Amino acid sequence: MSLEFFNGLSGTLDIELTEPTENVAANLSNQRATATAAIRGVSFTLNVFENGEARDLTINEFDRVVLELPMLNLRGFGDPVEHRAPNGKWFTVRDLAAAIAETERSTRQQSQWLGGVDVHHTFFEGIYKRDDGVWEIYWGS
Repeated sequence: MSLEFFNGLSGTLDIELTEPTENVAANLSNQRATATAAIRGVSFTLNVFENGEARDLTINEFDRVVLELPMLNLRGFGDPVEHRAPNGKWFTVRDLAAAIAETERSTRQQSQWLGGVDVHHTFFEGIYKRDDGVWEIYWGS
């Protein structure tokens, strides 16, 4: 199944803020955003993890159809965002990655983690359809 391929990819969300992050605690590498920091930009990078190493996706892998839907509502930590398939029929890996980045760019500011935007939960763990029809993005740390 193509969605299984997509959900098996290794992905990282990079969030650029208007202010530097701070250490959560002196002995931890975890970072948190300040309460006044706003999102300046978001990028989402996907890799294939095989043989113990990450590699870039091939063009064929980026062009692989993963969801045969003309439209989907996608939710991260904020409100759902509607995305239409560029060809009106399906989403490729490239299309779905762009939809995830756009969803996070427009709604991640609604998240809260230790008093600011959640910059900690940025490791992609897949998308899953909820009972209400909304596809939810799962993020880990």
